Amino acid sequence: MALIHVFDLGNVLLFVNERLFFEKVRPRCRRDIDLEAVFSDRYERARVDRGGDFTRFYEEIAPTIDLQMELDEFRETWNDIFDPNPPMLDVVRQTPRPRYLLSNTNEPHVKWISERYADILSLFDGCVLSNEVGVRKPDAGIYRHVESLSGQPSERHVFVDDVPAFVEGARAVGWRAILFQGVEDYLNRVREFETKN
Repeated sequence: MALIHVFDLGNVLLFVNERLFFEKVRPRCRRDIDLEAVFSDRYERARVDRGGDFTRFYEEIAPTIDLQMELDEFRETWNDIFDPNPPMLDVVRQTPRPRYLLSNTNEPHVKWISERYADILSLFDGCVLSNEVGVRKPDAGIYRHVESLSGQPSERHVFVDDVPAFVEGARAVGWRAILFQGVEDYLNRVREFETKN
């Protein structure tokens, strides 16, 4: 039986450089705070990656850090952190269908990627995005959501992600899973799964 291939987005298909965001924000706010820690805390509380309102997130964080940046510029800065990984995108194009995307993400990132990299999302037969389904990796529910789309049992899914906890989450629900460490390593691991299938 053929495998159902499921791909993560960030740092697998698109490189993510969050440092660029903080480099642009840091000069526009208070200097006496741990900016990354504040953002992590407020992002988590706002549940932005599970359908929370991004504008509300901005409205709560801006006064906290004395941010001198309007919402539109903040949104642009938030989004402008992606670069494609062409060799891995070629792998996706050559992967038999059906194939699925599974990502912890948020509405502004999805909109940005849809506008600038529309061809990436069109590579998939289904996209399961945490901000749309209200649950994120490594919660079992998000993997089960993919299964509801594929209509196939857990053991037929093979998943690639760059975050060890998300790979373990997939394995915990019975998926085969690969920690992304480059295109060649991924291809070798997939061949192993296909040989054993």
